Amino acid sequence: MKRQLFNIFILGLLLTFVSCKPDPEPTPQVSNIAKGLFVLNEGTFTYANSSLTFYDPEADTVENNLFYRVNNAPLGDVANSMMLDETGMYIVVNNSKYIYKVDPKTMKYKSKLDGFTSPRHIMSINKNKAYVSDQESTGLWIINPETMQKTGFVELGNTTERMVRVGDEVVVTNWSNFYQPETSNSTIQFVNIYSDSLVAEMEVTPEPNSIVLDKNNNIWVLCSGGYMPPCEPALFCINPSSREIVKRFDFADGDYPSSLTIDDAKENIYFLNGGFGTLSLYKMSVDEDALPTQALVNSQQTTDNGQSRVFTNVIISKDGDIYLTDVKNYVQNGEVLRYTSEGEFVTSFPAGIVPGAMMFN
Repeated sequence: MKRQLFNIFILGLLLTFVSCKPDPEPTPQVSNIAKGLFVLNEGTFTYANSSLTFYDPEADTVENNLFYRVNNAPLGDVANSMMLDETGMYIVVNNSKYIYKVDPKTMKYKSKLDGFTSPRHIMSINKNKAYVSDQESTGLWIINPETMQKTGFVELGNTTERMVRVGDEVVVTNWSNFYQPETSNSTIQFVNIYSDSLVAEMEVTPEPNSIVLDKNNNIWVLCSGGYMPPCEPALFCINPSSREIVKRFDFADGDYPSSLTIDDAKENIYFLNGGFGTLSLYKMSVDEDALPTQALVNSQQTTDNGQSRVFTNVIISKDGDIYLTDVKNYVQNGEVLRYTSEGEFVTSFPAGIVPGAMMFN
């Protein structure tokens, strides 16, 4: 009898524990993010407040703080770039020194790869191989994006930044030598994707910050010119096969061009230029022989509260619409502005602190 009473007592405790145990919190649902624009917000340096925004152009709806809302975890410190391939979506978080892999349909965390020095950008070579540039290491990391493991390192002797694929080669810009003063910050390098080795190098001008491939299979390299005089801001059109400069365009003293991108047809390039912090958007055909003199979108336009626009990045949709990030004062939440291909304002939507890299899915 005592044993039966004891068993009933224990059973009662178990039932009480189970009934009092809170139900697991459901994963927050996000709206349809199957087709639209991802915006990566860098956040404030050392504050670990990076975030991810998604914008649906058809519905004109926006979802902010996607990564945190789904995973209940911060994205990290200075989220810098993104990549999407058949195995997932990858987010490079520069100052946290890692790469997140997430499900692009749900934003659910899948895995993390760390141990980098200062990762900047990631480029897919195939399902099992990608290159990762690094601002403080003298080369490219080789990773397997499917397994999220490092598989090698391409020693280049210079720090690495932006990349573009041209056939069997990847062309990489050597943008900064701040952390490696003995290296070059005025060259581009050609890497064979099969041997993972340096095959050629070309001199440009200081700080090649962005690079694209056009319809003629030429590469365009935009150089800010550096901070220390003599500054040489310039735009180069280069034949990647012959390694010859096809065209060179020099900017005026005091200009600080950046954020070179190209439209879907690879016929027109877009870039920001002007004084530092007052950059306007310019558009130029790849067949032109002179730099544009009139801005397509002028940064001197002001917001409703009288603030000037501070544009830092641009992307062009397949239908030709232009998206510009406005970081405002680098402390408050930023904004993304949408324009037609002719520079006419369409709409804007809120983003996080320091909106930067953008990517369509």
